Amino acid sequence: MSTPPVAVLAYPRFHAILRWRSRQVGTVRIGINLRGDLAKLNDEALKSQLEKCVADRQALAPHVGDALSRRFYENRVSMPFGRGPFHARIFYRIMARMYGLPLNGYSLGDLYLLDCEIKDIIGELKRREHIARRQGLKR
Repeated sequence: MSTPPVAVLAYPRFHAILRWRSRQVGTVRIGINLRGDLAKLNDEALKSQLEKCVADRQALAPHVGDALSRRFYENRVSMPFGRGPFHARIFYRIMARMYGLPLNGYSLGDLYLLDCEIKDIIGELKRREHIARRQGLKR
């Protein structure tokens, strides 16, 4: 069986950071993935982009909004539809505006955009891992 891509090996470390966000483990997420830019990246570039996004999120998270707003955000009360039906940066900005989240560089809206970016990268890693496993079983 072939080894998974390098970026997939780093996946569990980053998944722990987002575990509090994924309360619907095992459910099917319905959405149209429009992130062709991630599919074009090689494993190393994808891994470095994921590390950069996670570092940005860790730096931003403690400083955005007040405690009550952060609590609502963490418990998904303020965002009942998550990323929305279309997975692309422009649609995340639209969804952030629909949720009433400001986008000014240090707000909950920016944290939402980072979380969506991280979820997209992790989704791409899962897709590559699934393909690698499927190709390994066919050999």
